[in-house]
Order: sequence, then C-alpha cells, then structure tokens
Amino acid sequence: MGSQGPGGLPLVQAPYTVLLLPLGTSRQDPGARSFFLWLQKMQALEREQDALWQGLELLEHGQAWFEGRLREAQQQQLHLGALGENFLSDLHSEPGGPQLAQIQNMNICLQNLIQEKLSRQQKGGTQPKGETAQLGCPNMRRGPTRV
Repeated sequence: MGSQGPGGLPLVQAPYTVLLLPLGTSRQDPGARSFFLWLQKMQALEREQDALWQGLELLEHGQAWFEGRLREAQQQQLHLGALGENFLSDLHSEPGGPQLAQIQNMNICLQNLIQEKLSRQQKGGTQPKGETAQLGCPNMRRGPTRV
C-alpha cells in the first residue's frame, strides 16, 4: 500500500483477535466484570485505530488526486490564457465542471468533521455512541454525477 508508519516502517494491515479467558468466577464478580469492560474498551480502541489508519491512507491517496487535478486545472488555465479571445476555436477541451460540486462537498465534509472534533476537544466532551456516521458529512449520493 506504500504508507509508512512511525520510524519509516511500512504499514501492514492485519486482522486481530481478542482472546477471552474464563476467570472461573461468576459474572457478578467485580474483578471479572472490570476485566471484561477493559477488554471491550481495548477492542473499541483497536477498531478506532484501524479506522484512523484507513482514513490516513485514504487522505494520502486523496492528496495525490487533488494535486494531480490541481496541476491539470493550472495547465488548462495556462492553455486558455494563451488562446486569448480565440478560446472558442478550442472545442476539444473538456470543462471538468461536474466534479466541482463533488470536490466542494468533500471539502465541506472534511472541514465539518475537523471542526466538530476540535470543538468537542475544547469543550472536553466526548462523542455519544452511534453518532460517528453523522459527523461532518451530509448524505452524499454515490454514482455518476448528473449534469
């Protein structure tokens, strides 16, 4: 995948297993209950880390895509500037406009996600369970862009 983690080592995504060991005590035992809750929290943190690593990798790919599109747009602008008033003679060029709305939606989505997380951190609050899917992004339809 090409991503590098701390120390420059390549990242490897691997499945993980949580092992539950029977303690030989009842479910009412505070020690057993505490251990079980600790294990649940560890598993939740592992899932969060997996999602964060996946998001980081997606951001790296996204950055490369944005940089490529930016270079293309700059080249098109230079080309159009060189044509001057004769730009109508260049009918074979593609405007690329339909993607603009999707790019702006994604920018808003990322900005909202970051701002919501920062405001929660400043307030010292934590996110209620089940709210993660609603953070940042409106429901965005998938599939081809309609023009």
